[in-house]
Amino acid sequence: MWKFFDRAEEILALVFLAGTVISVLAGAIGRSIGSPFPQGPEIAQLLLIWTCMLGADLTIKRGEHIRVSALPDALSPRYRIVLNWVCLICIVPFLGYIVFLGTQLALSNWARELGASGLSYGMVTLALPVGAALMIISVLRRVFAHGVLFALEPEVAEQEYPL
Repeated sequence: MWKFFDRAEEILALVFLAGTVISVLAGAIGRSIGSPFPQGPEIAQLLLIWTCMLGADLTIKRGEHIRVSALPDALSPRYRIVLNWVCLICIVPFLGYIVFLGTQLALSNWARELGASGLSYGMVTLALPVGAALMIISVLRRVFAHGVLFALEPEVAEQEYPL
């Protein structure tokens, strides 16, 4: 089930990214030929925020997020586990708080229209709590799959390190 979910998320992120590019391109071409596409920037904004949030989740899912490894690398495995617990105890509640506040923001903006597109601004702001919820799931999946010691470490493909 997770493989299907992960693949669907990757495809959706790519579709949203392509949609962002197409929307910006259509708006630019429309202005150039004298037939503006006023919905272009709003649609691009909507698709871009969803692309960013899905991309952030995919990055965390693979352990490719930005991390400063000088301190963890200097610690023994025992203290690295403690440091990882501290990080996880900070990350998960923070993302939960984003889910809580982001949901309130999305619901409060649902009636607001997004410029000329007629779409709900709530669709834009909903990307934040949905992305944060996906990141919580990804972090917890990594903890259960790799353990606390390697939950925040990047994935290492076997083909990169031949025997």
